[in-house]
Amino acid sequence: MRVRGGPIAIGVVLFVMVLVEAATLRHTHTLGVVLIGLLAGLGLVIVLARGSVARIGVGAAYLSAFTLTWNGWFVGPERPGDLLVLVALMCFAAADPATLLKAPPWWIKQLVYVLLFGLLLILLFPPSQHYLAQRLTVNAGGGLIHIATNHLPSQNIGIALKFIIAVAIIPVAYTAAALVDPRAVRRLAISFATGSALSGLVAFIDHTHVASIGHYLTHLPNVSDRQIGFSDHYNFLAAGLVLAIPFACWLLTSYVRRDQWIGAATLLACLLGVYASGSRGGAVCSVGTLLVSFVLLPRTRPHLPSIIGAGVVLTGLIAVAFPSFGFEILKVTRLRGNATAAGSSTVRAEVGAQGVRDFHHSPIHGIGLQVSTQASQVYLQELASGGLILLIGMSVYMLGGLWESWKRIPTDPLAAAIAGSLIGTLALNIFEADLTDRFYYVPEAILVAMVIVARVRKKADEDSSVALPEALEEAEQLEPQPA
Repeated sequence: MRVRGGPIAIGVVLFVMVLVEAATLRHTHTLGVVLIGLLAGLGLVIVLARGSVARIGVGAAYLSAFTLTWNGWFVGPERPGDLLVLVALMCFAAADPATLLKAPPWWIKQLVYVLLFGLLLILLFPPSQHYLAQRLTVNAGGGLIHIATNHLPSQNIGIALKFIIAVAIIPVAYTAAALVDPRAVRRLAISFATGSALSGLVAFIDHTHVASIGHYLTHLPNVSDRQIGFSDHYNFLAAGLVLAIPFACWLLTSYVRRDQWIGAATLLACLLGVYASGSRGGAVCSVGTLLVSFVLLPRTRPHLPSIIGAGVVLTGLIAVAFPSFGFEILKVTRLRGNATAAGSSTVRAEVGAQGVRDFHHSPIHGIGLQVSTQASQVYLQELASGGLILLIGMSVYMLGGLWESWKRIPTDPLAAAIAGSLIGTLALNIFEADLTDRFYYVPEAILVAMVIVARVRKKADEDSSVALPEALEEAEQLEPQPA
């Protein structure tokens, strides 16, 4: 789709973005300067070539899905994955604004309303300054940290907007991409899986001390043997890989040979990345998500007993041939024999107890989204920051997505991968503390695109079935009648 003036408008906006980003870059971000130059080149290509703005938006959506799990990669003050979502939205708005106006499913809308309602309550009925001042907050190492309690309204508004972008705006961008090109639903899923897997592969390579690729891109040092890949924390790396595993299984069970090879490579990279992350929750959830994926996928479900049997036999053979191999895995993933696990458990217990106290202090709407990054796991984060209102809204959101994907499994195996990823999210929420990061909501965004594209196709089919009899009737009226 081509729009007169659209490429020029997008090019101008991108050029302005380049100026802003370049002004805020630190001198140490050499790679960031290169990427900003590439962005400027993209704007120039758009202006000179007058290419299809909508197609550029689709490409930006693919790249955002590929890089959203790379939350440790910053270009200046921004993550490229977030900027690519903005570029995609701008392109779709310039090409055809109607693609951005499709109503999302009810379970998406209700969460947006819940977030806005919860924000209103916390602004009208904020927690007492005395309670906030005496809260116990510790960092990952167990040290006390001070959380500023001033400017709470602006903090809550900013976090609420970040949350809404994750759960609603990204689905809008991905839906628009799928309306421009229906193949985008499938390609977004592949982009998300392979981007996560690449971060996992880099983490494993860095774990072997062959290179330090993750540090080169993120500029974040590794303070232990645990690796972060392109993320900003070991547990975030593991979370992104767990969410990608069902998509890797979906590709592995495809009837297309190329997809099978991509799936095999992606799955292997995901598992190696979870191992290198040293995340206990990630290790447990990766095994569970792998099993759930094979249960849900139509092609592997009938052969599940054979798959499980083969896995058990292979594990037994490895244990007999390499007795220390299993213990090494348990040690690296900190499930056993790792000295850092005890300290981590103590810190988790302390911040978890504080989250419970926060919920007891304000059980209806919590003490504010400014504490949404604290507590030891997502469910406690929801209760502490948004109370029962946010917990119920998030539960409806997750169950609504699960139900929607479950209904579509018989007609589209990709829905099984999405359902597996959502189940993996529910399990991760028990172990990890990642509530507002955008990559956590990419599977739901892909599901929304699938749902709306199916809705548009159904309406088009209904319209064509109605139009055909009307056209035949018109033709009969125009046909000369015999004398």
